[in-house]
Amino acid sequence: MMDDATLLRHFASDRSEAAFAELVRRHLNLVYSVALRKVGGDVHFAEDATQNVFSALAHHAASLANRPVLTGWLYTTAHFTAAKIVRTERRRQQREHEAQAMQQFHSDPTPEADWDRLRPMLDDVMHALNGRDREAILLRFFEGRPFAEVGAKLGLNENSARMRVDRALDKLRALLARRGVTSTTAALSLLLANQAVVAAPASLAATVTSTAVAGVATATGGGVLAFLQLMSASKTVAGLAGAMVIAIGTGVIVQQQATARLREEVASLQQIKTEIAPLRAGNQRLAQAADEVPSLRRDHAEVVQLRADVAVAKQKLAAVAKTPAVRNRNTSTIRNGVPDDNLDQGKETGVPKVISQVAPVYPMGLRMDGETGEVTVRIIVDTNGDVQDASVLKSSDPDLSAAALAAVKQWKFSPPSRNGRPVKVRLQETVIFNLADD
Repeated sequence: MMDDATLLRHFASDRSEAAFAELVRRHLNLVYSVALRKVGGDVHFAEDATQNVFSALAHHAASLANRPVLTGWLYTTAHFTAAKIVRTERRRQQREHEAQAMQQFHSDPTPEADWDRLRPMLDDVMHALNGRDREAILLRFFEGRPFAEVGAKLGLNENSARMRVDRALDKLRALLARRGVTSTTAALSLLLANQAVVAAPASLAATVTSTAVAGVATATGGGVLAFLQLMSASKTVAGLAGAMVIAIGTGVIVQQQATARLREEVASLQQIKTEIAPLRAGNQRLAQAADEVPSLRRDHAEVVQLRADVAVAKQKLAAVAKTPAVRNRNTSTIRNGVPDDNLDQGKETGVPKVISQVAPVYPMGLRMDGETGEVTVRIIVDTNGDVQDASVLKSSDPDLSAAALAAVKQWKFSPPSRNGRPVKVRLQETVIFNLADD
């Protein structure tokens, strides 16, 4: 069975339909599955993506024939081809949505009501702006120029012109708010673009032109005007025909300007939608943060309590640390032991003496709390003077008992004897725990 590279070479050199059909048979399921996942299960889009992948394979067969493994290329190409179809479909849906939004805006009576409130004071607040901001708004919204042309007029690049217009629009909105007309920046921009400049009557252009020209002629010489007024009726008719031509041309120009403004507004709406997306994401993050505030407050209260507990503990440790080191080693006292029960005859047995004594470790918790106490211990001393066994007879605290036993088991006594012979003896010792004074 020929491998993928051989089949591709056959197709690239001989245009073998059978070789290409075999490649499709081998890899069709892989490509279709990748495309189907990427387009969200839409069968038609997945079929289109699969078709585009194998069309690209046929187009690049010669360059791909040297690949030892074709599966990776097909997998990657299917992924990106399906992603492109998804992006194209989203853009189409977005354009339809924006077109619908524009249609609803122009059919909605609300902008007309807003314009009725804005119109009486628009020119007053426009003149309250400084010259640069006023020119930016006039060029952008009153003349309907794109940002590139606004920047060229103001000596700025396109992005700087956009920022200038946005700042000026914010200032205008603030001035209107002071006069009781509140609106969003986006709504204000739409009102200005669609309502600030309206088409003049078609015949007005001809009248204005002729009057202005006549006025110039009057200023340069009054006799000429008198002569023109005596012209024949035929020339008057010809002038009216010219005025009609001018009026028709003016109407076409106005319509083109309105179309250009609509296109600019669609682009502006797209930009506004792009800018709103991160704001919405920011609002979601703020909402999540607000939900976490009670938990953070509880954590903060616990931290404050822990800090207070640590401060108290530090104060107690500081108070304990003021006790000199020598006193710490001598915080217990030992009463001399007396024979409690001689294994033979106690009165004839010499009482052993402590020759090596380990001081008990005062439990830190009891020391910090100022607790004192006594522990009575029964000790069996062997013939070598070592403590063979020790047990508590009486104690004021279990922690003190443990500390006393741990220390007593390490004590060393002088070897006990009776009549010169070594013997075992049982003693009773009392270990006293107290906070030594200076």
